[in-house]
Amino acid sequence: MQIRTAGEGDFAGIRAVLNAAFGQAGEAAIVEALRADDADSLELVADHHGQIIGTVMFSPASVHLPGHRILRGLGLGPVAVAPDHQGKGIGSALIEAGLEHFKPYPVAFFCVLGEPEYYTRFGFSPAIERGWTWEADDGSIPEMRQAFQIIVPRDIPAGEGTVCYHPAFGN
Repeated sequence: MQIRTAGEGDFAGIRAVLNAAFGQAGEAAIVEALRADDADSLELVADHHGQIIGTVMFSPASVHLPGHRILRGLGLGPVAVAPDHQGKGIGSALIEAGLEHFKPYPVAFFCVLGEPEYYTRFGFSPAIERGWTWEADDGSIPEMRQAFQIIVPRDIPAGEGTVCYHPAFGN
């Protein structure tokens, strides 16, 4: 298996993996909208002998802090692995490769909406612990507060903030 940057020839395979992994076309539509808006900051695939078996995308996100201060970061997701290849560490390898790719760059933060037990292994922690919330969190689902997680690789003081994903996630 090889992890590499996605190319246009991979798009059908990526769509198939996303649809199979999520059981519906919503994530594939998000990915295609991000590409159409040139907001796919990094898209990686797991290639197994020419077959796409996994994918991850990083796209622009921002956090709005008091005093009209805005920091630019990246949202992780969607990440997916073909069902017959899950449980083999492919998703983890894709995420680690993506995070490693951005180490030389001044990314203010990474955010993800996902299972806390899974994402803590990469250094994510609940954003609410820093005082950050996600713009779509209206407080009606308490579990959402733990599932919305961040990594802040730079020295940014904790405090109130609202994180916004690219508009493709809202459509």
